[in-house]
Amino acid sequence: MATKPKIVTLTNSSVDILNVIRNNATINYKNYVPVATADAESIREIGAIIMDSPQLQNEFLSALVNRIGRVLVTSKMYDNPWSMFKKGTLEFGETIEEIFVNIANPFQFDPNVAETNLFKREIPDVRSAFHIMNYQKYYKTTIQNDQLRQAFLSWQGITDLIAKIVDSMYTGANYDEFQTMKYMLAKHILNGRMYPVTIPAVTEANMKSIVSTIKGVSNNYEFMSNKYNVAGVQNFSKKKDQYLLINSNFDATMDVEVLASAFNMDKTQFAGQRVLVDSFGSLDIERLNILFADDPTYTEISESDLQALDAIPCVLVDKDWFMIFDNFYNFTEQYNGEGLYWNYWYHVWKTFSVSPFANNALFIPGVPTVKSVTVSPANATVKAGQTISLSAVVQTEYFAPQSVNWTSDTEGVTVSKGGLVTIGADVSLDTSVTITATSVYNNEKSGTSTITVS
Repeated sequence: MATKPKIVTLTNSSVDILNVIRNNATINYKNYVPVATADAESIREIGAIIMDSPQLQNEFLSALVNRIGRVLVTSKMYDNPWSMFKKGTLEFGETIEEIFVNIANPFQFDPNVAETNLFKREIPDVRSAFHIMNYQKYYKTTIQNDQLRQAFLSWQGITDLIAKIVDSMYTGANYDEFQTMKYMLAKHILNGRMYPVTIPAVTEANMKSIVSTIKGVSNNYEFMSNKYNVAGVQNFSKKKDQYLLINSNFDATMDVEVLASAFNMDKTQFAGQRVLVDSFGSLDIERLNILFADDPTYTEISESDLQALDAIPCVLVDKDWFMIFDNFYNFTEQYNGEGLYWNYWYHVWKTFSVSPFANNALFIPGVPTVKSVTVSPANATVKAGQTISLSAVVQTEYFAPQSVNWTSDTEGVTVSKGGLVTIGADVSLDTSVTITATSVYNNEKSGTSTITVS
């Protein structure tokens, strides 16, 4: 079960921080280190005492990082501009199972049929998706002895020291989280896993027409439909659960009050549903290449794809489309006596995923088109009772969905949603089986594979 972290705020007073550390310190620390008062001389006196003892130094810095540092990191948990999509901290385990139960089928009332159907089972259409921890990173920084000494020479010295320890690591983690979310969204768009909606070219003259299209999709979200989610289940999204991710340039051109009216909200209410992004194609590729250098599932997005993404003005998603969890985060430190410095590590483990059941749509100035469907292998020979896995390559334009429906023309031969063909044991030898992959977005486009039973 995921839980939202509690927000704890600290004052920016070095005195308060010193006293918090003392209040939670060992008896030995309290015996040597006095209570801090609101004057610079008191801070310098405490600094001189701490710097005179390596043991007190270690206890002070350990408390500064493990207690104060954690409080500050927690209080900054929601600095990510897309942080409203995070689900919180996963306290146990590393896997989330998302369960969706599709709507039940109707039956005609008939007392005569009821006599025989009373104890028959009707298995519900239950779908599940697993979201697995897939992100384990750490950040590192070093504090020298002289930096610790300087922390006690000014009124804000302690808070400045915290900033050196925490901010660089946390800012890096926060930035990487945002870039990963943008990358994940970009890949789903490029892979045709978001429903595309055509709008006119973005100009001031076309704003009314664009807003009208966005409003139409937003209104449709409130009605049960299998159109706007990749799993093809019947789902809906209330206005309050809809978030518009909007390109900052498009937002600058768009009248916010007009856009808010599309969601039946005033400007103030709509502010919480409007999420800015610099550009859907503005990704720090160099940073992402470093971040996922050892991830075999990572592929660098090409310059042409980034330009295509840059043309997208906005995306409309349900609040549950992003499935982002914090699995584990931890500060730790180690003193190097030879070099007279402390090394600090900030470990960050997360789950980055999306829900296949949640509504989503992207708005694009172009006509989404399925150009062709090609099935591989085109020909194969398979023994009766065995299986073969087929794949479909769907060539598209303007981010048209790439999903397909698989069908078999032969009784006893089945094909799964993923393209796994099973040849029944009783299928006659030399039977020629045609497996067809038909575009979900355009059923006039399809490809085939011919399988001979041997």
